[in-house]
Amino acid sequence: MLLYYKDVTPDDVAIVSPMDLGGLRSDEYLAVNPQGKMPALACRDEDELVPESDTIARFLGGKFDSGGAFAPPAGSTLALKADRLARHHDIYLAPIQGCLYKASPAGQAYGAFPTRAAALDEFQAQLQLIERYADAGGPYLCGPEPSQADCALFPTLIFAADMLPKFGREFTVGPITKKWFEMLKTSDPIGRRIYEEVHGALEGWAAKGRWDTIHGAGLRDAEATLFDKIVSGDIPSEKVYEDDLCLAFKDVAPCAPVHILLIPKHRNDLSQLRKAQPEHVGVLGHLMAKAGAVAEAAGLDDYRVVVNDGEGAGQTVFHLHVHIIGGRELSWPPG
Repeated sequence: MLLYYKDVTPDDVAIVSPMDLGGLRSDEYLAVNPQGKMPALACRDEDELVPESDTIARFLGGKFDSGGAFAPPAGSTLALKADRLARHHDIYLAPIQGCLYKASPAGQAYGAFPTRAAALDEFQAQLQLIERYADAGGPYLCGPEPSQADCALFPTLIFAADMLPKFGREFTVGPITKKWFEMLKTSDPIGRRIYEEVHGALEGWAAKGRWDTIHGAGLRDAEATLFDKIVSGDIPSEKVYEDDLCLAFKDVAPCAPVHILLIPKHRNDLSQLRKAQPEHVGVLGHLMAKAGAVAEAAGLDDYRVVVNDGEGAGQTVFHLHVHIIGGRELSWPPG
C-alpha cells in the first residue's frame, strides 16, 4: 500500500511471493527473515536484510520522496500519531489476527489467549481502541495525508470486516474509524485498489473451502448436548465451580460419595478427547488445572480423574467432560 502511494515501480522494489523462494520455511527465505514470517525486505543498494514490517515501512517511506507523510521528522506530532497507531496494530492486533483465519494453529494457539473465542473478543476490543487515536479531522488516520498507520491498519480491517461475521460477530469500530475505512474503500484510489486485492483474495479462499475446517466459521457444533443446556441454564444443576472457560457440577448418578463433572463451557467441536486439536490445548490445560482445585474444594485428598472417550468406554454425553471421583477407596484396575 505504501509503495502504491509512493508510485514506486517494480524496477525499484520487486514484490515477490515467499513461494518463489520455496516458502516461508525455506533456507532462502529464512536467510532474509529468520523468523519465517512475512514481510521481509532485501535491500540491493544498501546490502541489508530487513525482517520487520514497521522498519520496512519507515525505510521505504523515507527512501522514496513522493506521496504521503511516510517519513515525518522524529519528535513531531505527526510522527507520534503515526507511530502510536502503527504500534497498536503491530502489538495488539497482528499477533492474534490468526484467530480469524487459521484452522488449528500449532503450539500456544492465539498468543496469551486459551481459545479462539477469547482471542476474537480481544481482537474486537482492540479494533475499538483505534478510535481513541484516530484524527477527527481526517480524512486519513493521522490527518490530511496517508501515513504508515493507514497502511498498517487498513488491510487488517478489510480482513476483520469480511471474517468477523463468519463467526457470528459484528464488525464494529468507532465513527471516526468507520468514516476513514469507508473513505479508503470507496473514494481513495489506492485504498480501493488494496480493498479489491485483499477482498478478492478472501473470496478466493472462500471458494476453495478455507472456512470449512475452521470452527465457529464454516465448522460448527452439532445440536445442543445435555451439558450445553446445563451451561445455558435450561437444565438445572448443582454447581460447585464456574469460571469463563469451565463449569463443574455434581453428577446426578454418582458412583462415589463425591462425583463431580468438569466441562468446557464452550464445546468448540470437543465432543470427545479424540477430537482435540492444537487450538484446544489451552482449554484442556485449564480443565486439568481446575480439576485439582475442584477436588481440593470438595475436601478430597485422594481422588480419580477420568475422561471416557467413546460409547465403549462409558461415554454417554458427547461433550468432553472430566469425572472427579473420590470419598471412598478406589480399586485398580477400574472396571
